[in-house]
Amino acid sequence: MHMAKKVRIEDSNAEVRRRVSSFLHSRHFPAFRNFEIEVDRGAVTLTGKVHSYYEKQIAITSCQNVAGVVSLIDEIVVQLDCDSKRLSDTSL
Repeated sequence: MHMAKKVRIEDSNAEVRRRVSSFLHSRHFPAFRNFEIEVDRGAVTLTGKVHSYYEKQIAITSCQNVAGVVSLIDEIVVQLDCDSKRLSDTSL
């Protein structure tokens, strides 16, 4: 009987992971497709890299709205593109 409960938790973890993955893919940000998603009793850990703080916020907010997500552990790293042209304080 104890084993059946454990299987349901694992199934639930897999279902939440599937929902989070599907929801992130629907956001149309290529970086989201490379996230590692771990789920333990509704606690979702997102690990990966994005190109802006905006993308990071979209990923976090999106996951918090998925059914079954109880908490979110953010391990997303913002990796700014060093090759892009940026305005410095002196050029403003």
